[in-house]
Amino acid sequence: MSGRLINSFKTVMALSLALGSMAGCASIDAPGKSTGSTTTTTTTTSTTTSSTSDSPIQKCDSQSPGPYKTVTVNGAEMRQGRYQVGKPGGKLVRSIVASNPATFNYWAAADTSSREMASLMYAGLLDIDPYTGEVTPALAESFTVDPDGLTYTTKLRKGLKWSDGKPITAGDVAYTWNTIIKGGYGNSSLRDVTTVEGKSPVVTVVDELTNKFVTPVPFAPFVRVMGLPIAPKHIVEPVINKKDGRKLFSNLWTTESKPESFVTSGMFTLESYVPSQRIVFKRASNYYTVSPEGKPLPYLERITYLIVPEVNTNLLKFKGKEIDITPVRCRDAGDLVTMSKEGNFKLYDFGPSQGSTFIMFNMNQRKNPKTGKPYVDPIKSAWFNDVNFRQAISHGVDRQSIVSNYFKGLGDPTFSAQVSTSPFYNSDLKAYGRDVTVAKDLLKKSGFSWDKDGSLIDKAGHKVEFDLLTSAGGTYYEFVGTNFTKDMKELGIKVNFAPIDFNLLSGKINSSLDWQAALFSLSGGDPLEPNDSANVYKSDSRLHLFDQRLPDEKGEIKVSDARPWEKQIDQLLDKGAITFDKAERKKIYNEVQQIFYDQMPFIYLASPRTIVGARNTIQNYVPTPMSQPAAGLHNLEEIWVQ
Repeated sequence: MSGRLINSFKTVMALSLALGSMAGCASIDAPGKSTGSTTTTTTTTSTTTSSTSDSPIQKCDSQSPGPYKTVTVNGAEMRQGRYQVGKPGGKLVRSIVASNPATFNYWAAADTSSREMASLMYAGLLDIDPYTGEVTPALAESFTVDPDGLTYTTKLRKGLKWSDGKPITAGDVAYTWNTIIKGGYGNSSLRDVTTVEGKSPVVTVVDELTNKFVTPVPFAPFVRVMGLPIAPKHIVEPVINKKDGRKLFSNLWTTESKPESFVTSGMFTLESYVPSQRIVFKRASNYYTVSPEGKPLPYLERITYLIVPEVNTNLLKFKGKEIDITPVRCRDAGDLVTMSKEGNFKLYDFGPSQGSTFIMFNMNQRKNPKTGKPYVDPIKSAWFNDVNFRQAISHGVDRQSIVSNYFKGLGDPTFSAQVSTSPFYNSDLKAYGRDVTVAKDLLKKSGFSWDKDGSLIDKAGHKVEFDLLTSAGGTYYEFVGTNFTKDMKELGIKVNFAPIDFNLLSGKINSSLDWQAALFSLSGGDPLEPNDSANVYKSDSRLHLFDQRLPDEKGEIKVSDARPWEKQIDQLLDKGAITFDKAERKKIYNEVQQIFYDQMPFIYLASPRTIVGARNTIQNYVPTPMSQPAAGLHNLEEIWVQ
């Protein structure tokens, strides 16, 4: 996965390894996915788990079956499956907790659920091998990188077709990159993670199947984001060329679109969608992978996503065998172990979650151009923009309570978005426990004091009170929000905690900007490529959530009021993107993490282990730590149900 996404509040863009897309941006995390169910990691799982076939808890330590091969079938160059031959037919039932997808348009999606649904239908040029972490061909039959470090060449597989029978060509590739991504159509986060020094690559057509990508300077992460899904030019171009083409593109392939209107390249296509009930995908006939016997894949006839209202209902449906595979909260793992034989499932431990959950304040100091009024009350804005205030809040949070009481010990307090097992994690960051004395001292440094009733007041005598929003439907957010409210009460701060619909919350944070504080989550990016978080960290990025700047009519975000430390991060990320030496890159990204740690725009909380429950009826299920974002279904096209 490339980039970070709003996990189903939807970063990143989440690249789902299982769904054949290598994307480049982060996504917002849904309420049900912030409980130990998100993103990627490169580590092995806990030594307390067992990988024996009789154990109810398995390590995700499957061995690679070897590289994919290319075979010719009816004149087309197809990728040959590498797992045991399966039985065609059957369906797999999954779930989405407390959220409906916002769109089925991959390039417009900003949340994890939408991106995951769309990834079923749209394939990318390249993929990432879930065993090695290396880039491998997908729609592309091959790719090369020139010695100059600037030029990349991809060659599509011969004979591939869109679902409407039109050929997939190099023209589709060039149009996707030169118009949709570079133009910031839909979700401009895709542009954020594919640019270097503010410039996009130039993509040209060499012949019907071959493209050249040229970056303005050597761009270390580029090969890992080249695999973005490709759009059908013959469908999209007429839409974008119309008046209001930008808006019309965002309204293409929405949740209200007719299933037959989708022109796709992925392994599945939409069959039906009933809001708040279910999404059904049916097997596509034009996918680029065949079985070891040369027969069309995928094996599965359908995938159904049940939309359940909250995580407890999801758990009951899994116990009741209505759902085949689902992320499991750490707090539920112990009880489920005792039910595994009767329920015919196993639990799989993918290691620490790459996703991050945090509290953030709206640090926007600008005025709404439509009303002429500040987005944030200037009194509260002064608090939110005070680093001592933010650090005090961090020292006042009881992270260990989350780990002990909600995760049941299966997790750790966190102080960075980077998973601790990533080679880019800054191990010098100092962990600390809750310390009310330190928190109060920090507040005093900025002139805060307490009245006779113990309420915190600022220098002007205003009582400190703010609204904390989060997404409804998840017990984790409710637990954290309720406990945070109690923690802040000891500092004399009144917190008005309110869970709301996640689409409404996402709209406030990304568009209307009318919020004060939020308890939020982001899915993880590629743990081997820290530039995947550029769409969050850069001041002009589309997920710069704590101070979101809105794009203009061209989809561009122009920043005139970046803080000195924001500018420093921008410069470091630009430097990291053109640095190829791993040791030097680590120093650069260590510094980025240190700045975030010091400035606290995100107050990171705790990270659970990622545990997935899967029925034993699911065949060819061979999860790896890196297939965490796909719940281990990295080889979905070769999954079949017994």
